Formats: sequence, C-alpha cells, structure tokens
Amino acid sequence: MIGAMKIAICDDENIFLTSLEQKIYQIIPRLDCEVRPFSSAEALLAAMEKEGGFDLIFLDVEMGGMDGMSAAREIRKNDSETLLVFLTSHIEMAIEGYEVNAFRFLKKPVEPEKLEQTLLDFRTMKAGQRSVMIKSEGEEILVAPSEILFLESDNNNVRIITSSGSYSTRMKMADAITLFNEVIDTIRKVHRCTAVNLVHVARMREREAVLDDGSVISISRSCFADFKKELYDHIKKTAR
Repeated sequence: MIGAMKIAICDDENIFLTSLEQKIYQIIPRLDCEVRPFSSAEALLAAMEKEGGFDLIFLDVEMGGMDGMSAAREIRKNDSETLLVFLTSHIEMAIEGYEVNAFRFLKKPVEPEKLEQTLLDFRTMKAGQRSVMIKSEGEEILVAPSEILFLESDNNNVRIITSSGSYSTRMKMADAITLFNEVIDTIRKVHRCTAVNLVHVARMREREAVLDDGSVISISRSCFADFKKELYDHIKKTAR
C-alpha cells in the first residue's frame, strides 16, 4: 500500500487552481492523496520551508511576482526528489525546464487525458521506489523492483539481476514475477526461464531485447509477439 501522496498546485488564476484540484481528486481518491493549492510561488515556498516538501508540484510558469521557473530553481537548491510539472501556454519554454529536471510540461488548458497519464506515471514512479525483501544466501535483502534488469530461473531458484548487483533466492519464477509486479507491474516473461523489466529495454531486434546496461536477452518464439505488444504499450504510456 502506497502512502497518501502530497501534491501542490501553484497558479495565480484561482478558477484554474480550483478546477485542477477537482480534476486531480477525480483521478486519485482523497484517501490516496492530499492536494494543496497555492496562488503564488512565494506562498508555496513559505509552506515548504515551514511544513516540508511535496511528492509532486504543478507549477504555472507565468505568474505575477515570482514565476514558476524561478520557484523551481529555489526548490531545487534543497530538494532534488520532488517531481515538477510545469503548466504553460507556451510549450516552447520546455527546454528551460531541463535545468531543474522537470517531470512534465502540460499545456494550458490541461487536457484531461494528459493530466491522468501524468498522475498515473507519477504513481508508477512512486511505487517503483518501494523495496521488496527477499532471502538470499541466508540474508534478508531489500531489492528495489525499479532497478531490476531481468530475472533468470533454474528449477526453484531465481537469479535477480539489478542495476546495482545480482541476488539468488529460492522461489519459483511465477511467484517472483508476481511479487515484483505488485509494486512495479513491468516485469514480463520472454522465455520459460527468463523475464525482463520493460523499463530497462533500450531497443529490440529480431527475437532479442537489448537492455540499457548492454545485456542482450533472447526472446522465445512463443513470447515474442506478446512481449513486443507489452513493450509498445509501455512506451505509449510513459512517453513524455
């Protein structure tokens, strides 16, 4: 269970502020998130200094007083983790957002489908930061599912290859996939004994997946069509 998410909206147009807050609550139930509206960047920064940060902040780029980009630079001085979504009528300003590691740019008025996809991607990323405990060589190890590159099975043992190391645990492949997909839902079988994390697929070639660390994973004939579709669906959902 993911804890309630803290979301801030900062926009100097009160009608838009109220409308966006309502739309977020229509997508994410109130029990799962807390939305705080702010009508100025100064008020947002003051609240963050006094009460702590947020998981996600929607920032209007153009506001009276301090603008959204300036506020983002102030936030990034002490906070590299909060996801920033810029709201703008001029999408060409997106290039400037890379210096503050912007998560998304949404054009105003915000399209409901793009807002929903942004919130879905945010929840997926937040879930992927959770860790799962496994038993490996007599030790309890915490594994972040988002770091998993691929899984390999040998009878009732599964080898978990991550971006920071590899671990072996006594478990059936189907059980391992279910365990990690409860958090990230991007682990897919490519062979009877192999499963790949869609997040780390850099490219595909004929019956092979090339991962972002350079690993090349063979895909069985029976799994190829389904895996290709799953990968393309994943790309569509997460494309910025």
